[in-house]
Amino acid sequence: MRALIVYASWFGHNREAAKYIAAQLANHGVHVVCAPITRVTASDVIGCDMLVLGSFTHAHHASWRLRHLIESIPERRLKRLMVAVFGTQTVDERPSSIDDLVGMLGSRGIHLAIPPLRIVLSAPDFAPWSQIAPAERDKIDAFVRSLMRELEPELAVQR
Repeated sequence: MRALIVYASWFGHNREAAKYIAAQLANHGVHVVCAPITRVTASDVIGCDMLVLGSFTHAHHASWRLRHLIESIPERRLKRLMVAVFGTQTVDERPSSIDDLVGMLGSRGIHLAIPPLRIVLSAPDFAPWSQIAPAERDKIDAFVRSLMRELEPELAVQR
């Protein structure tokens, strides 16, 4: 099982969340590549079974680079992937980067494997994390557990 985690991060929140998700998946035996969107192209999804996208919210939209990545992955390849989304926003309201990514994926016929992970940052003082707070860690752990439940049939076949 191979997972690609791609994130866009301005202040480090999504980077830290992506690294934590990657470490948790790796602990379950998943081969994980975790990279910022600036280092990923559509060809990097070749050979992947799972694609996890994480974005900050800016003006109710996801990173334009992540949007471009979704548009540039061939539909037949995208439909073979288990896709999940996470993101940060400053208030728990919609629309957000998650809604933007879900909408883009939906327009390509892709449905998420699990509900998206929404990480709400307290505004206006959302300084970079020195470490992930316990409440966010619990949400991320639940997100990874949900991913692993979806992966169980695939992992059983590989054993």
